[in-house]
Amino acid sequence: MWALGDRPLPEVIGSKPVPVISAAIVGFGEFRGRLSKNIYGETLHPSLDRLGNGHVLNLAYLDRFMNFRLLCPFLTTALILAIPVFADDAVSTGDFIVEPATFHNAGFEWKLSGDDNRNATVSVRFRALDESAWTEAQPLLRIGDEKVWRAREYLEYWTPRMFAGSIFGLEPGKTYQCAFEMSDPDGVNGSAKQTVEVTTRAYPKTYAGGRVLHVYPPNYEGPREEPSFTGLLEAYYGPGLGDWDVVRTRPVNPGDTILVHAGLYRADRRDYVNPHQIPFHGSYVFTRDGTAEKPITIKAAGDGEAIFDGDNVYKLFDVMAADHHIFEGLTLRNAEIAVYAGLKDVLGCSNLTVKNCRLEDVGIGVHNEWAGSKDFYITDNVMIGRDDHYRLNGWNGMTTYGPSPVNSYYGVKVYGSGHVISHNKVSFFHDGICISTYGLPEEEQDLKCVSIDIHNNDVFLSVDDFIETDGG
Repeated sequence: MWALGDRPLPEVIGSKPVPVISAAIVGFGEFRGRLSKNIYGETLHPSLDRLGNGHVLNLAYLDRFMNFRLLCPFLTTALILAIPVFADDAVSTGDFIVEPATFHNAGFEWKLSGDDNRNATVSVRFRALDESAWTEAQPLLRIGDEKVWRAREYLEYWTPRMFAGSIFGLEPGKTYQCAFEMSDPDGVNGSAKQTVEVTTRAYPKTYAGGRVLHVYPPNYEGPREEPSFTGLLEAYYGPGLGDWDVVRTRPVNPGDTILVHAGLYRADRRDYVNPHQIPFHGSYVFTRDGTAEKPITIKAAGDGEAIFDGDNVYKLFDVMAADHHIFEGLTLRNAEIAVYAGLKDVLGCSNLTVKNCRLEDVGIGVHNEWAGSKDFYITDNVMIGRDDHYRLNGWNGMTTYGPSPVNSYYGVKVYGSGHVISHNKVSFFHDGICISTYGLPEEEQDLKCVSIDIHNNDVFLSVDDFIETDGG
């Protein structure tokens, strides 16, 4: 039996015979390490690493992963002969997955097996439920068996065989019928058609029926709208100074709106009973949840700039445990991280909106690396970092000025699904807008990084990447 590694050749290649050239290798084991690894010492393909003495190396298969000319000097003992090899050119359909829709786009995946010659296609059309006419969309893209790797971190990932793609230009908050048809000249095994209904996200908005709470800075002496509170945390949790800041007997409710009136909100975290109720770590930590219908809104009251100054704290607003929050019209400044929304393998929030805010003199604007985070809306913000405002100086040191220090890392970094990052002005950061360089994707579909829209942003003077998506 001809074999590739420890598997019969028909099992490796498929079931349909096609003429190719293969080589019977005598004493191949001594060359195995050299042929199955690249210059970084990484395995080119798992089956190549299993080749041993007396096994068959399929040159047509190997040539996908390395230059055949490099192989020739090692084949002095090889006998070249033609043998029948089998390919599985017919496509077999698998699971059909609807990714989370954004405001204007919907994404899809259709798993498959076979289609070794990659000539299958999937046509797409759609229509709103209240329409009769269908609209043709872009066909899905065929992917699969592409290798993604990085030697230093021991990463190796082979893309699964599937079709994937999106329907663009949809309307927010609307339901669409989407139809897909797979075809292949070599035949289709399984259901060749899929029809699904998809509802796009509606824009998040403040709930009109909740309480309105008014926040003023500690030094404010004018008239107040009631109910009024001194500092943001008193309105969010209720009163609590010093050790009592964790009591939280009067917390905010889903649907409530907190209006932050003009002034400077800068706490002295070393003051045991500072009126802002900020504990020693110096962060505003939000832990209440809103709902899709009743988000918790914290926004500027509109009577002047509402400024939260972090006094160079590490995290200014920590929203990791707070779902369905809207922050609007605020200025967050003087902190390493303005909005901390998620940490890999720990925790993260969903349905976070940061809108029309000014994040200035910060190291990071919005940070999230939690795979379970969903449906962020980061829009219409101005983000100003601490990097050099007058020259673009690379981080690798190959300039007159030497390597640029990372005074500000990135404006926005996210992971998860369904996020929209649009119409932001991002300046003076190492990177502008990023998808987390997360590593291998999670196995669970609900934790995969998909359906992220980044569009219409103005990114200025970034040392490394304006938009970085290679971690998605």
